[in-house]
Amino acid sequence: VQLPMIGTIVSRNKDGTYRQGPIRGLGGPFNTATEFFKAWAAKSTFGMTDENLRTASGQYADEIIPSVSSFPKSITNLATRLSAHDHGPFPLCHGDFGHNNIIVDDEYCVLGLIDWEASFAGLWEMFADSPLTLLMVPPAIDVLWNYNDQGDPVTDELREQLADQKSYVAAVKEVEDSTGTGNLLSDGLKDWRTQQLVTAMRLYQRGKVGRHSKLINEFT
Repeated sequence: VQLPMIGTIVSRNKDGTYRQGPIRGLGGPFNTATEFFKAWAAKSTFGMTDENLRTASGQYADEIIPSVSSFPKSITNLATRLSAHDHGPFPLCHGDFGHNNIIVDDEYCVLGLIDWEASFAGLWEMFADSPLTLLMVPPAIDVLWNYNDQGDPVTDELREQLADQKSYVAAVKEVEDSTGTGNLLSDGLKDWRTQQLVTAMRLYQRGKVGRHSKLINEFT
């Protein structure tokens, strides 16, 4: 399902089209991805007080605090360059795509998805997201000891997650190729820069401490 703007579904028109409305906390609907990124930067706040951020940052506070505070402005400055698909149509995103909302039969064949109350038409970069069980914290905002100097994960758990992500992308591409639907989804999943940025935006609102500016540096 694809819709012309980024936003929620408010109602269905008599001709079968949908009337779209604002996304909670951001506004809209938005005609372009650029508009969405600028609105996010203007209205999103870090999910932790300045005092708690300084305490949580410890000896790295002088590096982390400016990196966190400059993140929204950096999103604004790069808004026109962050999405490969600035104009619609935009895909319908579930909003809570975890195994808890996937119904399968005894053979583990997917029967359907439930709990669509948080759904919205969003960026392709948001739609092209791994299931919640495969999501990883971007290395730039993860704890330093989880990765080596080359940026590779050092724990078995992280290495397994990374391998599972690659398998998931391969499986998605296989289905796309077999159905002839194009590779928008798998291409988005393989775009690690934007994937990590979108994840960081979500974690920023939750107060995840990290060096957010390192993610921005990948686009400059």
